[in-house]
Amino acid sequence: MSTTQQRLNEIAEQEKKLADEKKKLLAESKDADLKTVRDLCKQHGFTATQLRGSLATKGKKKAAGDAATTKPAAKKTATKKTAKAK
Repeated sequence: MSTTQQRLNEIAEQEKKLADEKKKLLAESKDADLKTVRDLCKQHGFTATQLRGSLATKGKKKAAGDAATTKPAAKKTATKKTAKAK
């Protein structure tokens, strides 16, 4: 193997170790962070609806400029009025 490939392998191993360490630290601090959020919600009187509004959502929201780029609705043609025969 070349030295470049060896170095890439070493970096990949370091990245994996760091990712594992990050995951572990996040799991350890999760309970304390949740307690902090609960305390702040009680202190300020935040409701669940207010919290939902401030959280990121999964889907993308349409930007205001996107509506202008869509096709306009097709115009309806006027229909002829026919006189009824008596």
